Amino acid sequence: MKKEKKVVYGIEIVKPWSDAMYNHNEEVAEVVREKVFALWNEAVEATADAYGISVLKLSESDWDQASGVMCNIQTAITCYGFGRGYTIGRVDSIVAQELEDAPFYRLKDIAEELELELEKGFVGLS
Repeated sequence: MKKEKKVVYGIEIVKPWSDAMYNHNEEVAEVVREKVFALWNEAVEATADAYGISVLKLSESDWDQASGVMCNIQTAITCYGFGRGYTIGRVDSIVAQELEDAPFYRLKDIAEELELELEKGFVGLS
C-alpha cells in the first residue's frame, strides 16, 4: 500500500525538502522575526517609560534593570539568562543577532514559547 502524500498549506511535504518548503519557511521565519522584534521593542520602550528615561539611556543601564517582559523575551530567544556586567544595550545586540541567525526550528520554538499567533506555521519540522 502506497503511503499517502502529506500536504500542509498546499505544500507537499517531502524529504529532502523542496524549494516550495524552503520558500514557505523563509516567509514564516520573516513574520516570526518581525513579530518578535516588535514585542522586544515594545518591552524596551515600556521599560524606558517606566523609568522615565530615554531608550538610549536605558541601553546604558545594567541588565538587572530590565523588565520581566524583556527577560522573558530574551530567554525565549537565547535560552539562557544574563546578569550583572551586561548592559541592556549589549543584551539587545545579542538578542538581535541570535534572532537574525536563528534556524527554522529555533524560530518555531521561539514562536511557541512567546505564544505568537501566526496565520501559517513552519512545514517539515516535527
